[in-house]
Amino acid sequence: MSIFVFSQQKIKHKVVKGESVYSIAKKYNVTEKEILDLNPKAKGVLALDTELILPKYSKKKDEPKKVIPKGTTYKVQNGESFYTISRKFNVGYETLTDLNPEIKPENLQIGEVIRLPKGVKVPKEEKTKEVTRKSKTNTKNQKHIVGSGESFYVIAKKYNVSVEELRQANPQIVNDKLDVKDVVFIPSSEAVIVKGKNIKEEKKKIIEEEKTTLELTQKEKEEIKEEIDSLTENHRVEPRETKFGIAKKYGLTVAELDALNPNVKELKAGQVLVLRKNLVAKEDKPKTIQEYEEENTPTYVPPMDADAITKAEFLISKASECIGVRYRSGGSDRRGFDCSGFVSYTFKYLEMNLPRSSWEMANVGIKIDRSQAQKGDLIFFKTVRSGISHVGMITEVTENDIKFIHSSTNNGVIVSSVNEAYYSRRFVQINRILN
Repeated sequence: MSIFVFSQQKIKHKVVKGESVYSIAKKYNVTEKEILDLNPKAKGVLALDTELILPKYSKKKDEPKKVIPKGTTYKVQNGESFYTISRKFNVGYETLTDLNPEIKPENLQIGEVIRLPKGVKVPKEEKTKEVTRKSKTNTKNQKHIVGSGESFYVIAKKYNVSVEELRQANPQIVNDKLDVKDVVFIPSSEAVIVKGKNIKEEKKKIIEEEKTTLELTQKEKEEIKEEIDSLTENHRVEPRETKFGIAKKYGLTVAELDALNPNVKELKAGQVLVLRKNLVAKEDKPKTIQEYEEENTPTYVPPMDADAITKAEFLISKASECIGVRYRSGGSDRRGFDCSGFVSYTFKYLEMNLPRSSWEMANVGIKIDRSQAQKGDLIFFKTVRSGISHVGMITEVTENDIKFIHSSTNNGVIVSSVNEAYYSRRFVQINRILN
């Protein structure tokens, strides 16, 4: 009788190539903790053909509903922290944390409601501008039959409409889950009418303001030129260096470096390259306090918009199709991948061409704070002494963990956790590529 009950509550699973506790938990809709509780030896890399005991049903509970505080409150906006809010309302940082003991300052969420001291005046929220689409008179939306591997992003691109417009035209589709032969309605191509100010004009105004802010004064340009003119003139090529890396190191473009060295077609270790006048490598120059503070201050960026999130989900689905593909040094197709080859291969589905090495990829996009990580961001590690040497793509972010898919030397394409001892010691940075 006890055996019968056990068989009803538990199931067995045999590990296949490329599987991890994370991917198995996803497959059976249970938590990793529930698997590890039943299989204590399953921590780390899973051996092939290992039999795991899995719970038939997960006991995970829904997250408790957050209680909206009473009194004077404020809803957190994009890019805000306890520090910026305390400055905004001229209240002490400690006062703010004391009033909100249940909220972790390092994990502040957009839209979260926080308490403010009595007497603080909070401006009324501006009503969100509504965007509506004018449908053609007596014209039905065009229909599309979903094909194999198609997502909202692929279909939206095919018909030159936005993903959000596609969602609005198909409220019957839940969580963007499309099956082959599903019918998707394509919104008509009428112009979008915006109530209030024109959104395009607002965006244009913001871009112009940013350009003005970033422009250097003539005096600053002259000071930079004088500094450049006063420095050294040659660079000896180190093993594995590229023109892109050397040019970036000295503030040049690859075209400028080629113009100064017309006889150098292919780099070899020990070659001496001519540089513009007398340049000193950036890391050789002593940093000012301001430069140090700027480098060590996290870059806060707005969360991904709906379109970028859809792109991230699309990339993750494509990358997951490669789980189990072997590792191959220099490989960039399904015959075998190295880490950067795998990421580069995945992003080509969005027609995005990334650099071929992980440390060059680390200079693409925006370096963001770890607390702002989202699906689709690139995550970098230092696995050798020379610097960044490994890259993966984030597939899931929880309060205490970040999962990423990558091509590992020993196991090929797998999903790993940043909390694994090997990766937690070697984590370097996260870059936002999408959006």
